[in-house]
Amino acid sequence: MADPTNLKEIGGRYEVPTLSEEFLNALVAELDNDDIVGIILGGSFARGEARPYSDVDIACFVRDAVKPPQKRFFYHDGLLVSVGAKTVAGIRADLTKPERAFLFTAGRRRVLLDKDGSITQLMHEVDTFSWPPLQAEANTHASFYLLMAAELAHKVLNELVSGDELALSYATARLFSELTLIMAIQRGVLVKSDSTYYRQIEESIGLDSVWTQYHRIGAGVDAVPVDVSPIVARGIVTLCLYQETARLLWPILEPLQREVLEQTMKMIDEACLL
Repeated sequence: MADPTNLKEIGGRYEVPTLSEEFLNALVAELDNDDIVGIILGGSFARGEARPYSDVDIACFVRDAVKPPQKRFFYHDGLLVSVGAKTVAGIRADLTKPERAFLFTAGRRRVLLDKDGSITQLMHEVDTFSWPPLQAEANTHASFYLLMAAELAHKVLNELVSGDELALSYATARLFSELTLIMAIQRGVLVKSDSTYYRQIEESIGLDSVWTQYHRIGAGVDAVPVDVSPIVARGIVTLCLYQETARLLWPILEPLQREVLEQTMKMIDEACLL
């Protein structure tokens, strides 16, 4: 186990790792079977942005009639390889769903195996994906998710009152994650990678916006100048983030949704948290 009091300095310069053709060919030979129609490389290695601890992100496409097996992991030549299974039909269906499409349409991928041409065609469809036709459905999803998040806001309020900081940490993390997802879907932020997820969403809303200021504090990047414990401060700020998210989405909310959110926002104000 690593000693947290003796960690090496992080953030220095490092050599960007690359994958040899021999490495990739060996992986394809190891993973290929009669059920597979194609294999692609994704993630940081496909983008040319790999770092020392990056995993090798592989997607194996099985025939549409085959149930995709569970994701699996193994080490190959000292690198962690993650192997997910998909179908061409499944990805095509995801391209019609805003809550799914925003997650994978912007990333770069390299086709390693394509037995029938279907993978190359699918990658073309992904590359030419357009968000505007999904905007109306994205608004519907974001509005509903924000309504559901009212329950999480109540949980954060309850844990602030109870003083149980572990329970507060859990409730705050869930609410923060949900609010981030809501804005990603509603704004149609096509996520390039996990590393850029937060940054892309903040940029889409505005780096100087109130929402982004709360989001950075909730993420633990910026501190809040209040005389309370860090987790209490994050809980309070995440409730403020909930209110600001509601304000930004107010024009697309239905009347009944507005009634619930208005009352939730009022309860947060009346709690006199700040």
